[in-house]
Amino acid sequence: MSKDAFFATPIYFTDLADSAALNENLQAGIRSWRQRDPQGTVRSNVAQTGAWHSATDMHTRREFDPLSREIFEVLQGIYDELGYDPDYEPVCDSMWANVNSRHAYNRHHSHPHALWSGVYYVQAPDDCGLLYFTDPRPQTQVLTPYFDLRKRHPGTWSEVFYQPQEGRLIVFPAWLMHAVHPNLSTEEGEAGERISVSFNFYQLRRGSQPRNPHRKEIVAGDLDPRS
Repeated sequence: MSKDAFFATPIYFTDLADSAALNENLQAGIRSWRQRDPQGTVRSNVAQTGAWHSATDMHTRREFDPLSREIFEVLQGIYDELGYDPDYEPVCDSMWANVNSRHAYNRHHSHPHALWSGVYYVQAPDDCGLLYFTDPRPQTQVLTPYFDLRKRHPGTWSEVFYQPQEGRLIVFPAWLMHAVHPNLSTEEGEAGERISVSFNFYQLRRGSQPRNPHRKEIVAGDLDPRS
């Protein structure tokens, strides 16, 4: 019997090359940023548990350009694979750093006003909290079938968990609900923190005015190595 697989939800992931040096610089930059702005901001992070969320202009800060460029290359590849109009290019709307100490976590949420969102892991000790996605089709839960767990196909799963890994970049549709489990690492001090970078991307016609003209947008022209 033939089978089509429509309405699938793609989740991309890749491990960046030479991530050790990149992460060393990111750790230093993010921790310095946190010292200068210890309050940060509150979004899905539960600040009462020690979950720190930076301002969302990370992509405008030159010290973080190496990561921004890596993320752009990945998003451009996704746009190409999915057949997005080449007259429109990926643009970063927002990017921010997260530092979750022991017991810190992020509530269930999605990212409105974006096409794609993602996370990059800078530091991920053991048991530092899983990334958790749920099936975006609520009607599938009206009647749940009994499965043979030895044969159950991943396409039938109602929830998916990703283990944080240093140097790993995960990209998913911005509308996909997700959460981050509490950090239960037993490492002491800074070694036990989960440090990550999150971001949102949309599309913009090439050569047009950025949606926010007062903020540097990451677009193809920024990737010229001579700049």
